[in-house]
Amino acid sequence: MQGGENVKFLKKLKAKKKRVILIVVILLIALIIGINKTRKQEDNQTVTIETAAIEKRDIAQSISATGKITTSTTKNVTSTLTGVEIATVNVKEGQKVAVGDVICTFDMKNVQENLNQAQASANLSATQANLGIQSAQRNLNEAVSSKGSQIASSQNDVNSAKQAYDATQNQLNQTKEALQTKQAKLTALTPSYQANQAKFASIEAEYTAKQNALSAAQNAYDAQAGIVQNAKIEYDQYFNEAGAPIKPEANPSIATNYNNAKIALTKLEMELNTAKTNLSNYQSTYDAENGAFLPVKTEFEALSAEIAGLQETVTSLETNVGTLKSAYEKAVQGLNSVSSAADMNIASMQDALKNAELSVAQSNQAQNSQIKPLQEQLEKGVIKSTVNGTVTSIGVKKGDLYAGGNIATIEGTEEMIVEAEIGEYDIPDVKEGMKVFIKTDATREEELEGKIIYVATTATGSAAVDSTGLAAASVTTNSNASYNIKIELLTPNERLRLGMNAKLSIITQMQENVWAVPYDCVYEKEDGTHYIEIAKNEEGTEKAEIKVEKGLQGTYYTQINSAELKEGMKVIMPTVDAGESVEKLLEMMGADAGM
Repeated sequence: MQGGENVKFLKKLKAKKKRVILIVVILLIALIIGINKTRKQEDNQTVTIETAAIEKRDIAQSISATGKITTSTTKNVTSTLTGVEIATVNVKEGQKVAVGDVICTFDMKNVQENLNQAQASANLSATQANLGIQSAQRNLNEAVSSKGSQIASSQNDVNSAKQAYDATQNQLNQTKEALQTKQAKLTALTPSYQANQAKFASIEAEYTAKQNALSAAQNAYDAQAGIVQNAKIEYDQYFNEAGAPIKPEANPSIATNYNNAKIALTKLEMELNTAKTNLSNYQSTYDAENGAFLPVKTEFEALSAEIAGLQETVTSLETNVGTLKSAYEKAVQGLNSVSSAADMNIASMQDALKNAELSVAQSNQAQNSQIKPLQEQLEKGVIKSTVNGTVTSIGVKKGDLYAGGNIATIEGTEEMIVEAEIGEYDIPDVKEGMKVFIKTDATREEELEGKIIYVATTATGSAAVDSTGLAAASVTTNSNASYNIKIELLTPNERLRLGMNAKLSIITQMQENVWAVPYDCVYEKEDGTHYIEIAKNEEGTEKAEIKVEKGLQGTYYTQINSAELKEGMKVIMPTVDAGESVEKLLEMMGADAGM
């Protein structure tokens, strides 16, 4: 029970801020209601019906928090060189540096001497580069051998493309012949079909008219039967079966209305029977004509469908024939290209062999495996900054024998982030990738945009909960576990500095460009469905209900979904009687404000 009470307590704290905001609105409403009530008592005027436009809006739910501007690019400068003397230290604590600035240098005289010796040794090994000449000779031999296999493969491609083209062309010719045959049959059948169609259309129109007459007679009879039933109910309240009054206030007109209703029902029954007889008598004529026309119609429609299918097939095959013809011509061109490319490759291999023979000494020296590591080590003798920032500490001095560890620390300023602590009540709703809106005192009213890039999975500390339900650093009535999050700043601003405080709005849910109305305009029925009331005229005196589905609820507006919603519609706002209590007003406005 203790855990449940804590949750309720946190919810109450979170709602308190919203109630404070709403109380001002409620006081204004109460003042307006008091004025309206006075005017109503004095002038006895009707209350004006308020409406609001049904529009598409962006609706969001968010979590508020506070954080600090920090950086993700703090750099500890180190080196893999050990046992080497520091020659120079080129920066001081507090100095700003940019990418590429020199931090320090090492004494690399010994490395330079070793590099010179390695290069001399590589020159003596130049004779080994003759292996390159042998490789070039093998490549030339392979180029000559592969020419035949490449041409054979391309010839197979040409043969396959030719077969596919010929087969599709034959299929196209056969389909065109079948189409001509079907078209000839359809032409011969058309006069008979048109004659029967015209005759059956007249019969069918008459048959439909009699069906409609029967339906109208049945509807009139059913309507009058309801009138008779209602009249009888009223009649039985005042008269007995013999027609004598049973109540002093019995009105003779009630009996007259009842009798007239029965007479009208009898007349309508006769008309209904006549309509049934007319339709029944005409049924045989309709069935006979339909039976004669149906076979002709079926054959005509079947031929038409077959012709349409064949025409579509012809169009498709003509396209395929064109495509396959192009593929065949391309395969022929490919065969010619392969032959030319093979000849060019052989010539290129011959040139490569000659070049390898001329540059053997130079290539061996450049590829010597002893030179590259020494060159890389020499480059490591100059330590440069890889970030823009400020030097906050230096761990070496000139003349030190470097044994590893931190040379310098640079606080980067290129990639500022915001770090914040989120309480255990809200952290389950916070995910990586969520959009965040950020405000700081330094950036005034400008709203910066960010994105969550890290959410801690374990608690990093505790966060106080203030009277608004938000994480705060002040002393409060309760505390809970907090979880670290990091936010990437997507909107750069040169006024930002490390350590600044930031106010955060984390967007947990967002619906863009959706239909929305004030949340207290959506009503719920006993069966759990929802609806709104729309104004059918400018005054709002005529209204209609539209069934809707509720979606995301924001601070003031609620998303609604319905196929009946259109631009220009206006929803009727709920009216509040002056006699209603403040608690009732809170209930109507929604004390949680949809957050």
